[in-house]
Amino acid sequence: MTERLRRFFIREDAEYDALVKQYQARTLAGKIFYLFMHLLPGLLAYVLINIPPVHAAALRLSGLSDNMFQGTCLIGVVFVWHAVVPLLVLRWVDKLSFQESLSFLGLRKFDGKGFLLVMPVMFVAFTVISLPYMKYVFPALTEWIAAIPGLNPPQYSIFRDPSGVYSLLPMWFVGLGLVGNFLCEELYFHGYLMKKIGFLGPWTWVVNSVLFGLYHVWQAPTTWALTGLVLFFGLLMQWRKNLYPLIAFHFLVNIVWGVIIGAVLQ
Repeated sequence: MTERLRRFFIREDAEYDALVKQYQARTLAGKIFYLFMHLLPGLLAYVLINIPPVHAAALRLSGLSDNMFQGTCLIGVVFVWHAVVPLLVLRWVDKLSFQESLSFLGLRKFDGKGFLLVMPVMFVAFTVISLPYMKYVFPALTEWIAAIPGLNPPQYSIFRDPSGVYSLLPMWFVGLGLVGNFLCEELYFHGYLMKKIGFLGPWTWVVNSVLFGLYHVWQAPTTWALTGLVLFFGLLMQWRKNLYPLIAFHFLVNIVWGVIIGAVLQ
């Protein structure tokens, strides 16, 4: 990368670096804990939805319809867990005030250049690179992962076909799910956990991205097959050190990217 390109893509932020240095996990137990925290909400959703005896018992106890129960699990993971858990841990473990927690999570600074210039360039690059990936790599990986026992969602799962999830839920669920997906997931994985695993140094964004992909274990054939592309998320955070370009990037990937891929590859 030339110096001019480097200055365009990479944003220096002394406050971000200081937060990583001060609050990254230091003990072996802490390091394992924060790495596992990437996967824990996804594993909980997997147990409640993809393990039939647990799923059946949860349906009986909750009294909800199957679709509503699974949708509630989705909202609980992507909207509640991802927003509430970081705030609680930052308050009671790291002893940060609410305002300090917002600063830690990257919600009190706005990166205009990253949002308006760098993020669109990254989205175009992501889309172009993803075209051959989605045509040749994604189908083979999806089929291979689906053949692994326990990783193919059961027939009753609304996440068996992720493209049709929101058509099965009420509109207010759709709104919460979408906001939780592109806002709260970014807050949790890239605003919070990426700093906590800063002890990995230059590999932080790679490990964070891979774990972000693997966290979607309850719909593994589709999401795990996308792990190669998910590296763009961690890289954008590594370069810009600001949450808002990530939120916008995630929004475009969720709402626009699939339409482009479908139109080009159909």
